[in-house]
Amino acid sequence: MKKTIIIVATIVVAIGAMGWTLASNKNEIESRKEVKTTSQDITVTIAKAEMKETAGELQLVGTAEANREVMIASESSGKITQINFKLGDHVSKGAILASVDNTYKRLAYENALLSYNKYKDDYERYLVLRKGDAISETQLRDMKLAYENADIQLQNAKKQLDDTHIIAPFSGYITSKNVELGTYVNAGTSIAGVVDIEQLKVSLNVSESNVYEMKKGQEVVVCTSIYPDICYKGVISNISPKGNSAHTYPVEVMIANNSKNPLKAGTYVNVHVDMGKAKPALMIPRDAIVSSVKDPSVYVVKGETAQLVKISKGRDYKSDLEVLSGISEGDMVVTNGQINLMDGAKVQVVNN
Repeated sequence: MKKTIIIVATIVVAIGAMGWTLASNKNEIESRKEVKTTSQDITVTIAKAEMKETAGELQLVGTAEANREVMIASESSGKITQINFKLGDHVSKGAILASVDNTYKRLAYENALLSYNKYKDDYERYLVLRKGDAISETQLRDMKLAYENADIQLQNAKKQLDDTHIIAPFSGYITSKNVELGTYVNAGTSIAGVVDIEQLKVSLNVSESNVYEMKKGQEVVVCTSIYPDICYKGVISNISPKGNSAHTYPVEVMIANNSKNPLKAGTYVNVHVDMGKAKPALMIPRDAIVSSVKDPSVYVVKGETAQLVKISKGRDYKSDLEVLSGISEGDMVVTNGQINLMDGAKVQVVNN
């Protein structure tokens, strides 16, 4: 009996000791968390989003895109018997890029041509016979139908023969080559890519406050860092009648490429539009931008935390950028220390 009491007491003591140990560990863990949270405050500098006077010239960033770009496909099935291009070649509209084996299509065309010529002669002879009342009107009508059917069969055979030649739909440069001699292709198989860069188009997003002052046909100046001393003449070719949720409107600019200093499709360009007068715009320092200028975001400090906010960018003013949407005048944006930040992080501001 005494032995049993001793065992029970020992168990109770052990359980109590374990509970005390667990409670102590929990308190220590919580204490460490509190210390860790305090140590995570990140030092940053900030600047205020402000309305500033701007020049009468609107500057926008865009990408020069090909005026036309297509993947050319074979319209006939068969083995490739001829290839007349290589990567980078300039080809003219209507040039034969490649040919598919046309043996059977050529024979079918020649047969259709023989049949057409026969029925054509017969029809002309029947016309003469009908004038002499040697045949009936029904016989002439039947011969006319046979002649017209032979004409249709000839056109069909010619189209199938022509389809064995793969033609450049417009003048441009070869950007891809997808077949070799002897390759068997089906109708619809991609043969080559062709791009037309004699003219380039630039797609821009323009704020509501500026788009109403732009006009279709308006001349603009397009510059790029690739050729720092050269600018290109451009024309506004399209202004979308519909904007997006950020109240920006797609605008398209066409550029005549320069043969001496040609631009390639995909090049970043700066488009300068004369707006005729200056107006204030919401500006932030360029250093506040995180990610890329094409898809920008900024950290906005609210209280003691930094919130990541996606913005829509407008004009570029060297060290400053225009903000079209995402933040408001007076918002404080982080200009230094973003590398250590994440959305919702606690910050400590060190500048006034």
